[in-house]
Amino acid sequence: MNAPTDTALIRMENAQLVRGETTVFSGLRATVHTSQRLAILGPNGIGKTSLAMVLAGRLRLSRGTLELLGIDVRNTDIRALRPKIGYFSDELITRLSPDMTALEVVALGKFSGLRSEWFKLDDDDHAEANHLLTLVGLANFGRRTLDSLSTGQRQRVMLARAFSGTPRLTVLDEPTSHLDLVAREQMIEALERILDEHHQDGALVMVAHHLEDLPPSITHALLMSESGQWYGSSDDVLTSETLTQAFDHPIEVHNLAGRRIATALRTN
Repeated sequence: MNAPTDTALIRMENAQLVRGETTVFSGLRATVHTSQRLAILGPNGIGKTSLAMVLAGRLRLSRGTLELLGIDVRNTDIRALRPKIGYFSDELITRLSPDMTALEVVALGKFSGLRSEWFKLDDDDHAEANHLLTLVGLANFGRRTLDSLSTGQRQRVMLARAFSGTPRLTVLDEPTSHLDLVAREQMIEALERILDEHHQDGALVMVAHHLEDLPPSITHALLMSESGQWYGSSDDVLTSETLTQAFDHPIEVHNLAGRRIATALRTN
């Protein structure tokens, strides 16, 4: 099932997802190659999390074309793709036993594993997990259980898990949600270290609520809204004009120390 190295890791055209009688999204397109980093943004309820689940092989499209890691998902069991794609979501945290150690949680990410007793971890698995915990600033937390960690620490453990096994594609669904200002910055710094030192040749997809949640290295963006969709380079998409159209509200985008900041303007 291995794809050629020059193949796009995501190729999506005219993607549509229908749940019951509700169309969650439609007409989406995006192509992500090695080393590219795609941000997905848009108003609440527009389908960003559902799209992340599709791109991580957790959910099937209703219509359209989707290739993941060079494989047409219409012709394969998507469950076989899941261990090949790193994934972060709040829902995943709730499925892990709270008495698992941080080291176990990270090491099992290589297998998309939820229970340590289902897998035999070797020295290499432990070494990589320890390395990833170091990159996210938790070098001495390997033996700590999930329920003994703060929210920010747990989310950094889950971030490390998403890169276990050095997947070619990693999908992060709002990794900075529920975090205070300092914890959010720690999370973004941890992500940048992993991308720089552990994932240089991999592709990243990151769903975010705010521009401030994005690392500076984002290269492309997909902006979803009721009034349209915009896809392209981050410099072309993440602009005051485009965000104003997407949110139907005046928004100004500024750059500060390499990071984008968006401000919703008062209308009276």
